[in-house]
Amino acid sequence: MKKCILILFLLIPFLGQSQDIEQFLLSGTEDASKLTKNYVNPVAKGFMYGLNSGWYTTARTHKKFGFDITFVANLAQVPSKDEAFNFVASDYKNLSLASGPSKIQTLFGGENTTVLQAKIETEGGAFDLANFSVPDGIGDDLPMSAVPSVTMQVGIGIPVIDADLKLRYLPKVGTSDLEVGMFGIGLQKSFSKMLKIDKTPFDVSALVAFTNLKAEYDIQDDSDFDGSGQMMEFSTNAITFQAIASVNLKLIEFYGAVGYNKAKMDVDIKGTYIVEYTEVNSGMTVVKETLTDPISVDFDASGVRATLGTRLNLGFFKIFADYTMQEYNTITGGIAFSFR
Repeated sequence: MKKCILILFLLIPFLGQSQDIEQFLLSGTEDASKLTKNYVNPVAKGFMYGLNSGWYTTARTHKKFGFDITFVANLAQVPSKDEAFNFVASDYKNLSLASGPSKIQTLFGGENTTVLQAKIETEGGAFDLANFSVPDGIGDDLPMSAVPSVTMQVGIGIPVIDADLKLRYLPKVGTSDLEVGMFGIGLQKSFSKMLKIDKTPFDVSALVAFTNLKAEYDIQDDSDFDGSGQMMEFSTNAITFQAIASVNLKLIEFYGAVGYNKAKMDVDIKGTYIVEYTEVNSGMTVVKETLTDPISVDFDASGVRATLGTRLNLGFFKIFADYTMQEYNTITGGIAFSFR
């Protein structure tokens, strides 16, 4: 059950590397947050672009009592420039490059050979702490150099206003160490009657849609540090505004849209962590302290978007695919059961 939920929302890249990321705490909370943000950034952004995709497959809206059930899969392509980042020692307080290249592969990148050294300054002087390797990326394990995500939604016609109400919902479910919940709502308003094109194959509409996803992952049992209440929390809000046009040729339909995305993801490592800073040569414990809620980072993904797509209409069964040009170009496809 847990693996199904992880794959569904693509939290597995975060969670699978959570214990490796936890070692960043050796550099202190400020440096750990900065390093985590640089390392995780492309997967977080790709996931957010995926949440804003797949809301429509036509500009037409349902008639009275019409509805659809749609299953959507997205592949958000990570630009090559975001597969790695340059480690600049002056940007960090307690970290320096011990060995390997200064260009570090992100979570979406490939194999890392970089070793970082954590240092600490106390009243007794400056001490070198344990070195640690930056964990490898998972980009080679993902299809088409892209961040995948999937969603399911329901659309219901509201005839009085010529609009479709669209819903994405998953109650907070999971296992003893993982809980995930999602809610999304969208409104697609038709302007075909207003423009007097409702008797033609052409349709025009506008969409506004919002998605919220929250997850909690208990990392206490696998933690390398003593403490309590150790968990990772994710909270993502994504909103999109789009103008849509389509032409219906009966068996096949073509659609396109232009619009704007805005999304934010907060990733927090919470709980208490008892960290012992040990001098690398002597093995002497220099400082022992308890860190509370040590890492908090946020990610943003926003900008204009343009989509072109097509849909095959086989009665109530639909097959669709589209391509969105944006910062992380996104391929979307899926199936729908639509009853007009």
